[in-house]
Amino acid sequence: MENTQKETIRPAGKGGLSGSTIKIIAVIAMLIDHAAATVLIRYLISGIQTAQAAGTALAWEQEHTILYSAYYLMRDIGRLGFPIFCFLLAEGFQRTKNVKKYALRLGMFALISEIPFNLAICGQASNLEYQNVYFTLLLGLLALCAFVFFEKVSKEPEKDLPAPLRMAFLASGAILPVIYLPISDLLDPLAFENRVLLCTLAAGAAVTGYFFYGMRRGLRRLQTVCADMTALALCMIAAELLRTDYAGMGVLTIAVMYLLRRRRALSMAAGCVVLSVMSLTELPAFFAVIPIALYNGRRGLKMKYFFYAFYPVHLALLYLTAVLLGLGGVTLL
Repeated sequence: MENTQKETIRPAGKGGLSGSTIKIIAVIAMLIDHAAATVLIRYLISGIQTAQAAGTALAWEQEHTILYSAYYLMRDIGRLGFPIFCFLLAEGFQRTKNVKKYALRLGMFALISEIPFNLAICGQASNLEYQNVYFTLLLGLLALCAFVFFEKVSKEPEKDLPAPLRMAFLASGAILPVIYLPISDLLDPLAFENRVLLCTLAAGAAVTGYFFYGMRRGLRRLQTVCADMTALALCMIAAELLRTDYAGMGVLTIAVMYLLRRRRALSMAAGCVVLSVMSLTELPAFFAVIPIALYNGRRGLKMKYFFYAFYPVHLALLYLTAVLLGLGGVTLL
């Protein structure tokens, strides 16, 4: 796996933005977003509820127009965070010396972050209706591991999969993406049309990619594509069933960015397209193309565990801030 990953890394350039600088941009965007989504929104909800009880809701909204505008602006800024983290995960996957340890770290911080996430988002220590973004990132990483594994097998005939399994992938590669539709529809009915469109585009892209890049390998290439689609669909379905942040579309964003990794700005733009199909509120994410276009491929400051720990720590501090302001009891979900 190491050789396959290293082949995709471009030489580091001079100038531009390092990986740590881009992470800091993503962290700041995330902090601004979560401050609005956990503290400011609680104040707005509490205020409007009190005003409604007093029959002065309209007047209260007019007096706090600036706060409402600030809320939406902060949420728009926050759209930059997730796609940058997805890009950096795909980048880190290519560079990591031990993908198992990488996955273990993501899983460990997913568990550590769950209580702070639940408290910040819904005010309860336990909530099975919505899981933190580390679970999405972990499932995305597992999909990338599957891509590398199947690609490696396809290049080494002596390690080829058994014929029945290869034929099974031909079927599952076509069926599982379709199964994802009703599952996502049940969990998010309003997004069904968008998901149908996305899956149609994905199927068209897969067929096009096969004919342009896989004709020399014929059936073997098609089997690899179907195996990849099977792994991706399973990870997307798992994200939907677990109700992770960004769910299956978040996993797909990571996969798309990885598949287009040789063109960094293009991979970010493609990932933002996926997010925008999920929800038009994600359109501001396209501004994330700017720092990625300036990325020089260098690591920068060694702050790995700071970035891992920042997520649960800042969520805990934001919830504590809400509690100190007397807003801890306001329900968001």
